[in-house]
Amino acid sequence: MMPDRARIERLMPHAGAMCLLDAVAQWDDSGITCSCAGPTPTHPLAREGVVPAIAAAEYAAQAAAVHGGLLEGAVSPRAGLLAKLVEVVLHLPWFPAEGGAVTVRADMLSRSAGACLYAFHVEGAQQSIASGRLMVAFTEPAA
Repeated sequence: MMPDRARIERLMPHAGAMCLLDAVAQWDDSGITCSCAGPTPTHPLAREGVVPAIAAAEYAAQAAAVHGGLLEGAVSPRAGLLAKLVEVVLHLPWFPAEGGAVTVRADMLSRSAGACLYAFHVEGAQQSIASGRLMVAFTEPAA
């Protein structure tokens, strides 16, 4: 059974409007695919009614957090920091205004006790929004 929104919120440090993901479409040991509704003008990361493409990094970091929690069988989020973004390509300046679902793919490249590295791709309205790699540094050991 795939995690629902309530379980997603328990696996990451953000809740309410800042929990950007609605569902896990697929996950395994190597990665995760999540989905959510397209952002609205009242989105918490919107500026002047639109969400900048760089916000895709937050979507990807949240997907990585959920993936890590699922891998660890966690019941609460593991403390960590988005430590690095590399090779980020913004394919659009903003998330598409016409809405539609957003799909977030995060593929784990490496994982150690202190950090993990993911490649990510975010798309909406069948258009690439952003892609790149992110590193999360853990601030506490796994439970």
